[in-house]
Amino acid sequence: MSHNFYPTVSNHRIELLDVLRGFAIIGILLSNILILSGYIFTPFSDLEKMHLPNLNSKLDLMIGILVRGKFYPIFMILFGAGLYMQFRKSSEQGFLKFFGWRMFVLVLIGLMHQTFWAGDVVTVYALFAFLLIPMRKMKAKTYLILASIMFVLHFISYYFLNAYLPTEHPTERIAQLHLPGVGPNELITSVKNDGIAGLWFITKSQLGFLWTIPRYIRVSPSTVFLFMLGAYLLGTGFFVEKAHKPKYYISFLILGVIGTYLMWSYSYSFSIIGNVFLALFYISVIALIMRSTYGQKFLKKLAPLGRMALTNYIMQSIICILIFYGVGLGYFAELPLYMVIFVAILILQFQILFSKYWLKKFKFGPLEGLWRKLTYGKNFNKQ
Repeated sequence: MSHNFYPTVSNHRIELLDVLRGFAIIGILLSNILILSGYIFTPFSDLEKMHLPNLNSKLDLMIGILVRGKFYPIFMILFGAGLYMQFRKSSEQGFLKFFGWRMFVLVLIGLMHQTFWAGDVVTVYALFAFLLIPMRKMKAKTYLILASIMFVLHFISYYFLNAYLPTEHPTERIAQLHLPGVGPNELITSVKNDGIAGLWFITKSQLGFLWTIPRYIRVSPSTVFLFMLGAYLLGTGFFVEKAHKPKYYISFLILGVIGTYLMWSYSYSFSIIGNVFLALFYISVIALIMRSTYGQKFLKKLAPLGRMALTNYIMQSIICILIFYGVGLGYFAELPLYMVIFVAILILQFQILFSKYWLKKFKFGPLEGLWRKLTYGKNFNKQ
């Protein structure tokens, strides 16, 4: 494939963005491992019998408040910022062909991931990126206007779909999450005992739950909103010049707390407010910490994790499946939450070390290198 486009070299990268990607990867694992470990499918009666039930309940509450729904918005905002970087090259000859091929390759990587983890977001991000192509030459502030419109559309669609198309739940909920037509005990038994068939059973059941028209009516406006928000923030220099300022992280925290309160007290439709503004609060706090010498030295350890975000994101799914599913060790729905979190910490420690040493020999992670090779038609991965 012939073109004049080249990947961003290391000395031109914005370090804060890599640190934020690494930070997001941590939160995403803490969210996903609750599903991949079978914790949220475990009947409440079984959870009560596990070691240290009170500690597990408190940890579940903390994850619900501080983690769940807060880190995917960071990921989407950063993806939108990456799109903005790409769109700055849109006046160059052959850009549309190049960008379309780049996103198509990413779709293929995501579809590969979805064969064993239905919660994959790579496919969704790449497909939605095509929607922003007509807007590639817009000014940064125009992105904010359109993002605000998409924010309102998301809230309205979510509110009315919840009101008029409520999700069907079993009369008696025996676990945190039920997949349609599948009882928790049936699911756990299959995943633990049926090997590859069990892996496909839960993946197929989750895909049927996730890929529905009502769900995408809900999530489409929010996805485009967060992409546009990321483009606006990068285009206006927010990440480099403004994110660390008190007026931002204080405002984000207040709005995030208000949104979370409204979600818990009135309607889940308000979750977009709490989640997005707390995600922005996390971004601002990370930017603030990066301003200090000690803080920068500490958080820079997350930069390799973020530079290999695609590899680490998919690697997390593979490692968890090998630990929890019947194709591996088979600990699905067996571990108390504090041990599940401990496993997550071990995985993250391994990924931080792996990313650090991999990037000493290569410019990009394994999947990042493959993506660039297929996109650019050249191998840029050697140091």
